[in-house]
Amino acid sequence: MERKVFFLTLVIAWLYGAAIHAQMLPATAEQQKVMLEKIMAASEKMESLICDFEQTKELSLLSEKMISNGKMYYRKNSRLRWEYLTPYNYAFVVNDKKILLQTESGRNVIDIKSNRFFQEIVKIMINGVNGSGLTDLKNFTGSYYRSDKKWEVVLAPVKKEMKQMFSCIRLTFNVDDFTVDNVEMEERNGDRTNIRLTGKKQNVQIEDRRFHID
Repeated sequence: MERKVFFLTLVIAWLYGAAIHAQMLPATAEQQKVMLEKIMAASEKMESLICDFEQTKELSLLSEKMISNGKMYYRKNSRLRWEYLTPYNYAFVVNDKKILLQTESGRNVIDIKSNRFFQEIVKIMINGVNGSGLTDLKNFTGSYYRSDKKWEVVLAPVKKEMKQMFSCIRLTFNVDDFTVDNVEMEERNGDRTNIRLTGKKQNVQIEDRRFHID
């Protein structure tokens, strides 16, 4: 179960993000339509994406925050690398029909077709990148907020397994390029995870080796 929680946290972290602030106002139905159109249009134009991330984990049983940093690489046609660099090395790589889990102590290759759990993970990841994640009503329902400087979406899980882990997931979108800037996840047990994406570079060349799986 702990392994599933880790990977679901990783996936949700790649697809969604943010924090609702006092100045944010609920979006009207028409505004919500415009937000979705712009976010999906921007995602459709995205052939590749590289960015840095900082993840801050607040555990209800610990006073100290757990901070880790890493890098994310994405390329259309189901290519994704989510890599932690500090304080430990860990990589989650998706290359079409295979997944690589790589740690300092070893590596594990998984055939997506034979594993329903990872099928769902990859589906959610790719949906998040191509923009269809916000309209994935099988997994989430969304509430939309906006201000002059940012847009935010609060996602409530629909499926039983996710409901048992997450209260909600908050996403903040940059109104200049309509991509996610920040991710905040509130878990049922009181834990909180925040992921800040920085240094985003779209439609740049990414070496095949970033997604290589034997």
